[in-house]
Amino acid sequence: MSWRAVTIGGYLVVALAGLVLAVLARRPASRVERLPIVLSRIMRTRGGRVAVLAAWAWLGLHYFAR
Repeated sequence: MSWRAVTIGGYLVVALAGLVLAVLARRPASRVERLPIVLSRIMRTRGGRVAVLAAWAWLGLHYFAR
């Protein structure tokens, strides 16, 4: 198995986990919060805003700058 296949498999696992969480969050009486609610709670603090900004900067540098 090549490193490329391992990397693609890892991304697929992360995407599948996100999909599962999104489906679980939409169920009635679910204890899993939806993504907008989680992001709004993170953005309430200065540290959370800095973390979100750093994540967007990292994402833009590694994926969108090519």
